[in-house]
Amino acid sequence: MVFERLKLLSTEGEIITGSKEEGKIIDKIKAFFHEVSDEVRVTPIMVMNWKQRDLILECSGRKIDASLFPYSPSVDLETEVSESYELCNNKMLKVKINNLFEVNKYYEEAIEKGCNSVVFSLDDEIRRFVIKNGNLLSTKPSPPPYIPAIYVKLSDFQLVKGKCRLLADSEFNQSTGYIVEGIKNAKYNEEIHVTAHHDHWLAGERDNLLAVSILPELTSDLYETHLISFTAEESGSLSFSPFSWSYGSRKFLQGIRTDNVLLNINMDNLAEDSLTVKLTPGLRGLIENEVNVLEIPEIYTDSYSYVKSGIPSVNIGSYSMLHYHGEFDVVNPGDPKLNQNIELTKRLILKVINSKIEYNFNEMVNYLDDVMKSLPLPLRSYLVNVEEKIRERNERTYRNLLRFYGGILYDDFADVKLFHKIFGSIEARKRNKVCIEDYGCIKKERNDEIYNKQYEYFINTLIHEINNEYIEQIYLI
Repeated sequence: MVFERLKLLSTEGEIITGSKEEGKIIDKIKAFFHEVSDEVRVTPIMVMNWKQRDLILECSGRKIDASLFPYSPSVDLETEVSESYELCNNKMLKVKINNLFEVNKYYEEAIEKGCNSVVFSLDDEIRRFVIKNGNLLSTKPSPPPYIPAIYVKLSDFQLVKGKCRLLADSEFNQSTGYIVEGIKNAKYNEEIHVTAHHDHWLAGERDNLLAVSILPELTSDLYETHLISFTAEESGSLSFSPFSWSYGSRKFLQGIRTDNVLLNINMDNLAEDSLTVKLTPGLRGLIENEVNVLEIPEIYTDSYSYVKSGIPSVNIGSYSMLHYHGEFDVVNPGDPKLNQNIELTKRLILKVINSKIEYNFNEMVNYLDDVMKSLPLPLRSYLVNVEEKIRERNERTYRNLLRFYGGILYDDFADVKLFHKIFGSIEARKRNKVCIEDYGCIKKERNDEIYNKQYEYFINTLIHEINNEYIEQIYLI
């Protein structure tokens, strides 16, 4: 049944949050949930819908197949092409990338150098990726990107040269996205949220229609099970916030009481590669040893919204980038490894939600012990009391501590740390630029003896201020 559901959903094509196509896929997901749930709810949320209406890239009289990266603005320009940042002022820059997560690093540099557009390529698969303006880990409003970015296949990349015409016609509208929730009552009133997302770029079967198709097979006789298919995981923030993903789950959790949500289990990007489970400390004992388990939250999925809301979370997925956000993200139902991963995912989740769930508080104590070694002494002294409460199995303290996780970005992929603002500031001592979730980006402008002394003073002051901020917050938990 999993593949039958998957292929039925896949017929709707690319699903961008707030689009007409989303309404069609919602009806199908509702039908799936009605078969296994006591109640089905649909929660509308306000989203920004982006749409590519037209795109023409023509170089030296030859049209080139391309895709427009969301949230590119509309333009109609004739321009020369440059392969050098230093020479791209008022020109189109072409950039060969190693993975899609490099896009915004190069996009930002292109803006700084005055390029009028950017053309990316990775391989021979059309892709999409959201471009951003500002601190990439900020959930706060940000001005929209103001130069377009497009993607061409690697086999066509050589054709982007000389003089080109770029016509990009995109549309932004306030719209409505929909979250579908199937609820099955059980012995205990405590809730388990098993989640996935239905919006997707291009084909989107691994990311993330396959996970949505598995949801109806995951219910519990012990706990009230909420099967949730989120909108606006890939895009949709009303304010162009650079933290562009998992917007739908953030809004959803802001609108409900979360005290009774015992656990979140999220599935995202299930593929043929080996599965990796990322979870918050305290949950390691719930997961069998036949998968790779990392005791760290996954920042790039809806599971992170639960962590930031103080809810222990498990994320299950593959970390293959082979067809990520690509036109060939279509699975083969006969693939033995994929079938094995589907069955393993189902077995892992069903075992967890049909067993008595207890947090292992010692896991968090041990993790906190390790974190505290790198924290300033005043904060450590306060955390000793927090640690003691968790050791005494104080669930409220344990859950509130999860809210102190945050992201740090200094490479292609973000790290997640408890008390991330301090760790980000420490990291800034040895990096040219570090972005810290909902705090800002720290950039070292020079590297000479005089400036380095000033910069060290600046970092020490930041750490002192952040330390005091955390102490005030810790006091309340």
